[in-house]
Amino acid sequence: MSVRTTTPGAACLVVLLLAACTGGDPSVSPVRASPVPDDVGAALRVEVRQDRSQYADRRAVLHVTNDSAQTLTLLGGHLAADGFGPSRPDGDPRPRTLRPGGGARDVRIALGEVDCATAPAAVGRPRPAGTAEVRVALGEAGAHGPETAVVLDVTDPHGRLAVVHAEECALARIAAGATLTVEGFDRPGDPAGTARLEIAVTPVPGGPEVLVTRVGATTLMAPADGGESWAGASLAGRDSRRLRLDVVPARCDPHAVAEDKRGTFVPVYATVDGQEQPVVYLPMPDEAEVELFAFLHDACGWE
Repeated sequence: MSVRTTTPGAACLVVLLLAACTGGDPSVSPVRASPVPDDVGAALRVEVRQDRSQYADRRAVLHVTNDSAQTLTLLGGHLAADGFGPSRPDGDPRPRTLRPGGGARDVRIALGEVDCATAPAAVGRPRPAGTAEVRVALGEAGAHGPETAVVLDVTDPHGRLAVVHAEECALARIAAGATLTVEGFDRPGDPAGTARLEIAVTPVPGGPEVLVTRVGATTLMAPADGGESWAGASLAGRDSRRLRLDVVPARCDPHAVAEDKRGTFVPVYATVDGQEQPVVYLPMPDEAEVELFAFLHDACGWE
């Protein structure tokens, strides 16, 4: 763990008497705020976390826990991890109070560009998932001292960095040989019956051979034949490079459907020159999403 303190030169930093900066009693000496001591910085813990709403655009958070006995302000931070470039802020960070004795707050980040030539740290290994530079200060937000940059090891309890890395590199390998897109969602027959999802596979001239081997169900869409995925005979259209998937609702509880975050991302399994790739996810275009939810409304008999 390393600590670096940065104090704005033009600021008059005080803890007790702001009047010393604004023309107060000149006989009173200002008490300058202190940087974060090393032992306090060492009592911070950092995890990288990613929820379902953050998967699509590779956003995440640094979850910072304050195990010290001091109240701190969390001002920001960034992640450095094998297989990724430096992270970037996700939005404008605002100061947040970190209560002592286990108080925790999040720093929102956008993960850096994926480097497919370097593997990320694996869950279960003794080495950390990466390091984070976390910017903190003594005191509560709005009344804190000078900023201190603390560099800490980061844990990744759910292995999200490895998952993101594998998916992004699989997308790059597949994209070298073919473009995969969700082309449409329609109901060719009974409006309340089976719908059809179409995926186009457009080869890249001179690229490797890409073959879609199966398409997984989602939390909203399931194969009409009752299987767990579209494969074999249910994966029609492979020869024509236009996959046609017969779809029924995977669930009909309105509350769960309304709050779903991943049901419109289609899991695709493919090989590149015969080598199986990790699953990749194809987003449905907006117009296809509208048709999907209209289909769920009718097929589930919602009022």
